[in-house]
Amino acid sequence: MSNTVKIEIIFLACLLNLFQATASKESIPPTTPRLEKIKWDNSLTLPDLDDRPNIGVAGAFSGFIGDNLIIAGGANFPNATPWNGGNKTYWNTIYCINITQPTSKWLVLPQSMPKALAYGNSIELPTGILCIGGCDSTQCYNDVFQIQLIDGQINIDTNWPALPVPLANATASLLGDKIYLAGGQKSMEKPEATKHFFVLDLNNRNKGWKELPSWPGEPRGYAVSTSQSDGFDKCFYLFSGRNYKIDGYIKALTDGYVFNPRLNSWKKLEQSFPVMAGNALPTGANHILFLGGVPQLIPGSDDHPGFDNTIRL
Repeated sequence: MSNTVKIEIIFLACLLNLFQATASKESIPPTTPRLEKIKWDNSLTLPDLDDRPNIGVAGAFSGFIGDNLIIAGGANFPNATPWNGGNKTYWNTIYCINITQPTSKWLVLPQSMPKALAYGNSIELPTGILCIGGCDSTQCYNDVFQIQLIDGQINIDTNWPALPVPLANATASLLGDKIYLAGGQKSMEKPEATKHFFVLDLNNRNKGWKELPSWPGEPRGYAVSTSQSDGFDKCFYLFSGRNYKIDGYIKALTDGYVFNPRLNSWKKLEQSFPVMAGNALPTGANHILFLGGVPQLIPGSDDHPGFDNTIRL
């Protein structure tokens, strides 16, 4: 979007799942559940790039390596919105900031990603940020690589098993020692949502990604996922997204499902989850926090309202 403020809001929405919000207990009657207050600020707005104000990026790879927040790649429309003839630009830039030092500033690192990419998935691991799939303007990729920070220098570790198929706009979450990845699309030329559901066992990564039974619902990209308890089991939760086909069919989805790895089975959730393209993270023992998203399909025009800033629990 051409409006810088909206871009910054969208950019921050992409990052919200990286931060623990500062919370303070409110004074409330003892008969009601304990509430918490979330305090936001935009002090981490990205720095100028090439002597121009940074309008932010969508679909970036991101996460923490120790105390350092890393933002890598992503895409934007630097010159004009798409409905005004603007072309999407994909980036391989890597930004870094140490959030524990009050005076620290963003660094635009001299190292960069192997290629300009956006709309993949990021998983924080003790050894770095695992980047999975993604796309540029022409194709989707099955690349899997890890961004590491060693002695202040970026290292790109490509010794990871590739996805069975190229995928962008999928959703992925870490559950124990396994990474689960769902949905997405395989092609930029003929974009169509899929029902792929893969798992990578980090303790046996040499065996590669394994395909699992798909959820009992429609194909989807731009879905939201996280891990959380379901009874005594830790499970993978899948929400919302949209189904779309080569012929132009498109449908916003608000359904939700939970996959139990122990039972190797899915269960449909009864509630409605209008959180397409948003973020989710577990909080506490049995809650999930939804950050932003798109409740419904929004036509592209100068009247574009921006994305939802609603927080749901």
